[in-house]
Amino acid sequence: MKTYQTNTNEKKRNFFVRHKHVFIAIGVLAVIAAVVVLSVVLTLPKSEPVTGKPEDPPGEVVTPEIKTVMPMSNAAYGLEYANDKLVYWETLEIWRTHPAMDFVGSGDVLCVRDGTVTDVEMHTTLDGNVVTVTHDDGYVTIYKSLGDDVAVKVGDKVSAGDKLGTAGNTMMSELKTGNHLHLEVKKNGKHVDPATILPVNEDK
Repeated sequence: MKTYQTNTNEKKRNFFVRHKHVFIAIGVLAVIAAVVVLSVVLTLPKSEPVTGKPEDPPGEVVTPEIKTVMPMSNAAYGLEYANDKLVYWETLEIWRTHPAMDFVGSGDVLCVRDGTVTDVEMHTTLDGNVVTVTHDDGYVTIYKSLGDDVAVKVGDKVSAGDKLGTAGNTMMSELKTGNHLHLEVKKNGKHVDPATILPVNEDK
């Protein structure tokens, strides 16, 4: 009986024929893997270079300084602020509280801070001529015992240092003091010591 020896090429061909399904499956899997990898790459977000510097952290909020001046120049201090104790009123000859600072002397009376004139009263029985200025920060300053030459009217915008009038002797309850300014300061409707907002140390 005659035997034929299969050559190498035939062996290779027969091997591929026998395993063609395996090779087809591997090819299909390779294509699927390539599609998956490509889809992932295409959907990744683009990394763009950062342009500009990051914003600086917010700094400390600086409250603007409020300009405050003394209401009179070269005036002597009279009756002190005493809203929590009794002091002697020489004119009335009684002991009572004194919710103000008195500045004794003649001369111009100046607005101590920026504000708006909200009241002007002339020839009142006990307080004489009175100018009231309202300020944006909750303070109200009241200038009593002014002379008859009041220089402002209701609604006027005034700045620190503007003339309101002159010191007079129109306050009947303090006649013995002579020409002076009786200055009251209120914060949110309550009397406070004028010295807490005035530059009294600079005046000395």
